[in-house]
Amino acid sequence: MNLKPYLLVVTGRPGSGKTTFAKTLGSEIFMPVISRDQIKEGYVHTFGKKHTELPPETNKIVTELFFDTLMGLVSNNVSVIAEAAFQHKLWSDMLERFMEKVRIYLLICKIDDRLAVERFINRGLENPLREYFHGDKGVDMARKGIIESNVVPYEEPQLDAPTFHIDTSGEYNPSIKELWGKIMGLEIEKKTDVIYDYEKK
Repeated sequence: MNLKPYLLVVTGRPGSGKTTFAKTLGSEIFMPVISRDQIKEGYVHTFGKKHTELPPETNKIVTELFFDTLMGLVSNNVSVIAEAAFQHKLWSDMLERFMEKVRIYLLICKIDDRLAVERFINRGLENPLREYFHGDKGVDMARKGIIESNVVPYEEPQLDAPTFHIDTSGEYNPSIKELWGKIMGLEIEKKTDVIYDYEKK
């Protein structure tokens, strides 16, 4: 049987804990993690300028690098965890390119929207380097005493792929062990269906 690599897409709104979850998941199931934010940080390092001083197309360049990196890995049979704040309108077309090449699962980190904003702002205020590398406008406003009361909308990606929501407000629910068990259960069902279809022929 010609098995495809896994692509585990970890996403959620900023501050939802997706980066920490992706790293923990990768460590527990022994799978590499590719983070868009970390690729951006490497890009900013090269030029030695803070994010806001780089050309406006920087985010577009980094996003293309992120997806090219993922495609290079899965095309060479490397299963991978992809972590970024994927949104449906902006990212789904890019993810669609992978559908025939991988076994894709969407893992969406969920917490209360306002708690996510609070986490996001506090993270930036506690570590000024994050603003240097990412140019987070909300953090800059908070540092100047301007409190943004509105929660920025987040539209999670919608693909024809198994999707799991993980509560990251405390201990992960479902736990990583439970989540991986569910994914493996779906894989067994798929293999059974393939064998059944083959026998029918």
